[in-house]
Amino acid sequence: MKSIVFLWFALCCICLSLAQNIQVDATTYTPQQLVEDILIDSGCISNVQITGSTTGNFPDGDRSFGYFNANGSNFPFEKGIVMSTGKLQNVPGPNTTLSDDDAPNWPGDPDLENALNISNTTNATIIEFDFVPNADNIQFRYLFASEEYQQGDPNTCIYSDAFAFLIKPIGGAYTNIALVPDTNTPVLVTTVHSGIPGACPPINETYFECWNGPNVPINFNGQTKILVAQTPVTVNQAYHIKLVIADEANYRYDSAVFLEGGSFNIAANLGPDRSFVTNNPLCENETYILDATPQGTAPLGYKWYKNGIIIPGETSAQLAVTTAGIYKVDIDYGNNCIASDEVLIEYGGPVAVQNTELYQCEPLANGLATFNLFDAEEIIINGDPLLRVYSFHKSLTEAQNNINPIRNPERYTNTQPDEIVYARTVSDYGCVGVAEVTLKTTTNTVSDFFLVNCSTAGTPGLASFNFSEITIELQSLFGNNAAVTYHSSYSEAISQTNTLPNPFTNTQANSQTVYARISGARGCLGTARIQLRVVNTPEFDGDETYIYCLNTYPSTITIDPGFIGTISDATFNWSNGETTPSIEVNEPGTYTLTVIRSKTINNEEYSCSNTRTFTVLPSETAQLTYELTGNIGNPILTVIAEGTGSYSYSLDNGPYQQSPVFENLSPGEHLLTVKDINGCGSTTITVYVLGFPNFFTPNNDGYHDTWQIAGQNPDSPQLQRIEIYDRFSKLLYVLNKNSNGWNGTYNGTPMPSSDYWFKAIFKNGRTYRGHFTLKR
Repeated sequence: MKSIVFLWFALCCICLSLAQNIQVDATTYTPQQLVEDILIDSGCISNVQITGSTTGNFPDGDRSFGYFNANGSNFPFEKGIVMSTGKLQNVPGPNTTLSDDDAPNWPGDPDLENALNISNTTNATIIEFDFVPNADNIQFRYLFASEEYQQGDPNTCIYSDAFAFLIKPIGGAYTNIALVPDTNTPVLVTTVHSGIPGACPPINETYFECWNGPNVPINFNGQTKILVAQTPVTVNQAYHIKLVIADEANYRYDSAVFLEGGSFNIAANLGPDRSFVTNNPLCENETYILDATPQGTAPLGYKWYKNGIIIPGETSAQLAVTTAGIYKVDIDYGNNCIASDEVLIEYGGPVAVQNTELYQCEPLANGLATFNLFDAEEIIINGDPLLRVYSFHKSLTEAQNNINPIRNPERYTNTQPDEIVYARTVSDYGCVGVAEVTLKTTTNTVSDFFLVNCSTAGTPGLASFNFSEITIELQSLFGNNAAVTYHSSYSEAISQTNTLPNPFTNTQANSQTVYARISGARGCLGTARIQLRVVNTPEFDGDETYIYCLNTYPSTITIDPGFIGTISDATFNWSNGETTPSIEVNEPGTYTLTVIRSKTINNEEYSCSNTRTFTVLPSETAQLTYELTGNIGNPILTVIAEGTGSYSYSLDNGPYQQSPVFENLSPGEHLLTVKDINGCGSTTITVYVLGFPNFFTPNNDGYHDTWQIAGQNPDSPQLQRIEIYDRFSKLLYVLNKNSNGWNGTYNGTPMPSSDYWFKAIFKNGRTYRGHFTLKR
C-alpha cells in the first residue's frame, strides 16, 4: 500500500503561521460521537462501540481530549480528534506559553508501558472502542506534537512523552501501529527529530516537520509530519483499538496527538510505488499487473484511474500497466463505503549498452587465448554508474533469459578465432541489456627493455627498479591512455594476475626477467620483456679509524679499505692520488676512498660507486715531569705528561690508572711509568719523595745505623743542609749533600738515647723543623 509522499527542505525550518489558531471543543461531542462521526465518518467500519475513555479531571471542568478544527489556519488537518497530556484549552496556539498541566488522581497506563517497554507513566488520556472492518486493511492519519521538542536543548535527545495506537482482535494481544514508517520504532520526540548540535544527530528526520515558533496554530514547540497508522485486518473480525497518550516520569512538558477526521477507514492495497524515488521503476516495454483483490468480503465493483482520469472499461480487480502514470483504484463495498489506493508507476529508458571487441595477447596457438571477459565492462556500460555486467553467455537467447552463464568468465578461453560472447547487463532497477563482445587475439611484442641499477646497501644482488620510464615509452608506442602493468611471468601478464609494485625490488639475485602487459579499453594491446640487471654497489667492512704514532716517524702504517668481494672489476681512487686498494701513510689526517665497480650490459657500461672516509689520528709517547705538593710526610704527586696522545699512569709497576695524581706516597724513590693507550709506547722516570726518619739505632748491626734523609734527588738536591740539635738547642751535627748521615756521636762521643731536633734548610730558603729518636 502506498503510504504518503513527503516533501521537506534540506535544512530544518521554523514553522510559521497566519494569525489564526485551531479551535477545540471539549463538550459538544461524546467519545462515541468523536470516534463514529468525526474520526470514522463512513460506512466502511461497522459495530463501533466505545468501551472506555480516560481524561484529566481538571477543577474547571476541562478535559484532555476532544474535537478540533483548523479554523482557517494552516494546520494540515481540517478537523479531527486531539488527545493531550494536559488541558484541551491549552492546545490551540499561539505557541507562547508552556503547556504543563496536571490533575488529581490522573494515572498512567500499563498497556502503553508494556507496548513501549517503559515504566512510570502518568496523566494518561485514553479512548477505546470496538469495531468490525469490512476489508482487509485499515488506516488513519495523525501527527504528534510536544513541548519536549526544544530546539538546541540536549533534553530533546533524552526525554519524551509516550503514545500508542494499540489494536488487537477481540481476545488477542495488542500491536502498536503508531510507528516510524517501515520500522518497528515507536514515534517519540527522541526517535523523530532533526538533531541537536553537540548532543545527538538527526534521527528519522524525514518525518519531522519543524520546530515551532510563536506564531503557529498549536501551542507546542515541535511536531512531526503527517504520518499514517495502518495494519492488515481480517474482514468481519471484531477488533478492539486503544488510543492512548501519557506523560512519562512526571507531568511536565505536555504532548498531544492529532487524528485526522474521516481518515479512519478501510484501504485498498496496490503495493509500493514503482518509481525512481523508490529505486524500482519498471523496465522499458515491461507489463506490470496492479492487483486490488481484497481478502474477505467481495466488493461491488472497481474503478481505475490514471493521472486522475477514469480509465474506461477497466472494472476488474486487476489492471495491466504498460505506460507511466499515477494509478488509482476505488473499491466499492456498498453502503457509501469506498476503499482507495494509488501508486506511482515510472519507466526507465532502454538499457544503453555498447557492443565491443576484447583483445588478448595470444599465448596459445590458432587465435586462441584466455580472456578476462569483465575487462570489456567499462566499454559495454559506457560509464553508466547504474549499470553492471552480471554474466556472459554463448548466445543472445541465453543472455536474455539468464540461462547457461559462462563459468569462470575471468579465465575464459575462446573456442574459435573472433568468437562472439554476449554480456548480460543489469541496471540498478533490474532492467536488462545485452551486448556483443568479439574476442580477438594479438601477437604484438616489442624489443626487450633493459633496466640496470646499483644494488641496495646491505643486499648485494638486489636493487630497486622504477618502471615509470618504460611505462612512458610503451605509452608512446601504444597510446597515452594505455595501461601498463608488470608481472613476474608471461602467463601472469596474460592473465593479469600478481601485478608487481612500482618501484620493484628483484627477487632473483643479480638478474631477473619480468613482463609488461599493455592494455587498452578493449583489452591486451601487447607485451614486452624487461631485463632487470644489478651492478653490485661496492661495500666495505672493518675499521675506519687508525692511529699513527708520531714517535715512529718516518715509518708508515697501512690503511686497508675493508673492501668486500673481488677487486677485479673495481677501481680505487684515494684522495691523496693513490689508486691501489690499500695505501701506506705516515701522517695523521683524513683519507677518502672512492671505489667504482663497472659492468658491461647490452653493450653499455654501467658503474656504481661508493665512498668511504678513513681518519688517521695522531698519538705518541709522553714527555714527563712531576710536581710534589702538600705537606712533608703526606705529599701529593701530580704527573705532567706532555704529548699528543691519551695516557694512563702506573707507580712502582702497579696497576695503571686514568688519573695523573697519586697520594699517600712513602718517602724515597718511586718508579713512574706513563703509557700511551693507543699503543705508541711508554715513558718511565724516577720520582723522589723527601722524608725524615722518626728514629735510628746506631749499634753497628747494619740496620738504621745512621740518621739520613730519604728521597733526596741526587741530581738536583732539594736541601742545602740539615742542622741537628739536642734538647738544649746545642748544635751537634750538620748534614749536607755530601754527608752519609749522622752516626749519633758528638766530637766522637756517642750521644745518649733521647729525642733530638733538626732544622732542614731548603735551597729556596724555606725551613722545616722536626724531631727524631736515638735508640741504643
